[in-house]
Amino acid sequence: MGSFYTNVTLRGPEQVAVVNALRGREAYVTPRLGEYTVVYDAECEEQDPEVLVALAAGLSAELECPALAIMNHDDDVLAYWLYVNGDLEDEYNSMPDYFKGLEEPTTPAGGIADKLADLFGGDAAEIERTLRASSLDDEGYVFAVERHADLVEQLGLPECAVGYGYTYLEEGELPEDLDEEQLGKVG
Repeated sequence: MGSFYTNVTLRGPEQVAVVNALRGREAYVTPRLGEYTVVYDAECEEQDPEVLVALAAGLSAELECPALAIMNHDDDVLAYWLYVNGDLEDEYNSMPDYFKGLEEPTTPAGGIADKLADLFGGDAAEIERTLRASSLDDEGYVFAVERHADLVEQLGLPECAVGYGYTYLEEGELPEDLDEEQLGKVG
């Protein structure tokens, strides 16, 4: 069994503002790391994209910032939704037909490398290669977490966004770049 995790990376807001915006939910929030704050929400761990995108859209609108919502499903699928000031600007799925049970999986869909590079930094051509690499051959990605790690590195996002969601943190598994005392707990 592979990894299952979700999180939302916000560019701009401080931890206290994010914690306040999450009142009424159960979540962990990192301190601001460089320009970024990462949210690990309990309800989103159910892997329901509607819940994840509603959270990302709401935080992006309320905090007037870009929000990159990530879902890794069983280390087979990496999906993201990018919101800017509450508006969906981009979405991506590394295996869009995964849940349709097709004999021949399709190639990645969505993902605008130029938009990601403009908002977060990085080389658009390198980001494009990461987004388009197949999960079905030796030249691509075997595990979705590997694709996510490359994307995070290319965009200059915090390493703690890779491989972690609320469930892992709740079970005491912490990223190397975070101490438990640094995390804001909501709920």
